[in-house]
Amino acid sequence: MTGGDAEELVRLEHDRCDAISRGDVDAVAALLDDDLTHTHIRGNTEDKAAYLAGLRARPRTTTRRDDLRVRVFGDVAVMTGTLANSFPAIEPGGAAMDLDVQSLQVWVRGDDGWKQVAFGSSGVLPR
Repeated sequence: MTGGDAEELVRLEHDRCDAISRGDVDAVAALLDDDLTHTHIRGNTEDKAAYLAGLRARPRTTTRRDDLRVRVFGDVAVMTGTLANSFPAIEPGGAAMDLDVQSLQVWVRGDDGWKQVAFGSSGVLPR
C-alpha cells in the first residue's frame, strides 16, 4: 500500500460525501463504477442508476467520521468506517432521521482512476 493511494481515496470519499450533501448527483455519479452495487442499512440493494435516483428523490447530508480506514491491494481498495447520515422529514410535520452506520466500501482503480464498485452499511450506532 502506498500512502499516496490511501490519501487519494480518503480525499475521494470526502468528495463523495460532500457531493451527496450538496445534492450534486452528477459529481457522485462520477465517483461510482457503472457496475456499482449499493446495499443500504435495511438490506435493499441497488445498482448505480437506482442509487442515484434515490439521491435525487431524497436529499440528505452525509458526513464521514474520523475512523476511516483504507487498505489498498494493488488496484483494489477496501474502506471501512462510520458515516453519519441526516435525512430531512419526508412530509411537513414529519420527523427527520439521523443515522450513524458502519460502512464497507470497495474501490477499483481503472483507466479513469478510482471508482467505488461496492458499498454496504450495517449497524445503526447510537449518537
